[in-house]
Amino acid sequence: MIKTLDVDSRFISRVSKISYFNLRSCRIIGLALLLLLLVNTGAALAEELNVCRELPVSANPGDTITVILDITLDGADKTVIEENAPRGWTVSNPSDDGSIFNANTVNWIYINSAPGAAQFTYDVTIPEDAAPGTYTFDGDFDLAVAAPGIQPIDCETQMDVEDATSTIDEKTEVSNSGGSSSSGSSNGGSGASGEAFENIGFKDVKMENIIGGAVISYTFDEEQNAIDYIKFTALKNYGEVSTTVEVLKNRSAMVNESAPGLVYSNLNIWVGKVGFATEDNIAHPVIGFSVSKAWLTENEINENAIALYRHSKGKWNNLNTIKIGEDDSYIYFEAETPGFSPFAISANTEEDDTSIAKDSEPKYAGSDAEAETPIEDEAASEPNNTPGISGILSVMLLGCAYVFSKRKN
Repeated sequence: MIKTLDVDSRFISRVSKISYFNLRSCRIIGLALLLLLLVNTGAALAEELNVCRELPVSANPGDTITVILDITLDGADKTVIEENAPRGWTVSNPSDDGSIFNANTVNWIYINSAPGAAQFTYDVTIPEDAAPGTYTFDGDFDLAVAAPGIQPIDCETQMDVEDATSTIDEKTEVSNSGGSSSSGSSNGGSGASGEAFENIGFKDVKMENIIGGAVISYTFDEEQNAIDYIKFTALKNYGEVSTTVEVLKNRSAMVNESAPGLVYSNLNIWVGKVGFATEDNIAHPVIGFSVSKAWLTENEINENAIALYRHSKGKWNNLNTIKIGEDDSYIYFEAETPGFSPFAISANTEEDDTSIAKDSEPKYAGSDAEAETPIEDEAASEPNNTPGISGILSVMLLGCAYVFSKRKN
């Protein structure tokens, strides 16, 4: 009996030591795991420190543009930013208590007051005598006392100044509706787009401030112009961008044949400079237009035969066109377009009426120039996890679970 009790006590002592060892091991594993997570979290925060510049694509001599600095400051304990406009340009109106160091330099300095994220802005006036060409912005930032230290401001660094002599000579007025915009129209035309001067019957130009994520709407209300609006979702900030509609007397000089059917109006439509109206910069572009009921009656045209045609890649393409409404004098349509070039509003009586969708919902039903379409933040939707962390975490948790299970048994 005494021998048996001695064996039992030794067994209990051994089990206690094993349990204490396993518990201690779990604590060590837990501390190591916590340290690993802190190190990787710090590295992720350090990688997020950034200042990204946004510039308009182009501007004219004498224009004042707005420059945007998108700033990520997570984990930073100070903010030091110095931004330089091209030499000879004049900076003004820095946001968030920024200071003007000299004519073309603006800076921001904060100690122990860095927010999680911010957006700073400032204005820049281009000299009246600025030569056409590409101009460069540069700047540096330091968002943390420790590494990584001073870094260059990245993203957009260059913009173009256009030749002022090629700008359309027209009267410009500022509209107070829907934010700041400018517009102009003229009879005849300059032919600056490449269209024959004598073929331009009327020209309408609008300016809108392009803000990433917003639905941008250019509205036209001149009677000579059958185009009512042009809308798209902006994917980036670009400052002010012009849209030009040239109402032509005959087919465009840039096409070699007329659009199919009976043409109601020949047009050239240009949005921004060459290279702006691409899928990288805009989404879901549509064109709204109207056709006179009197013209339809006079030519015995069924409204279902109306479509907007776009000339591209050497041929006329029938765009998806829908009827969106009517009043006593006009029927209103909307067409989706993959780009901008010569267009024609035409009644193709030879086509099957069912080939053109009618009375459907417009692309931007109930929207206006101030409406916004949120763009998903890729950084927010795809967490920047360090590869392998999930696997390590799983193994450690399973190990601890096994140890505690053994201890319980």
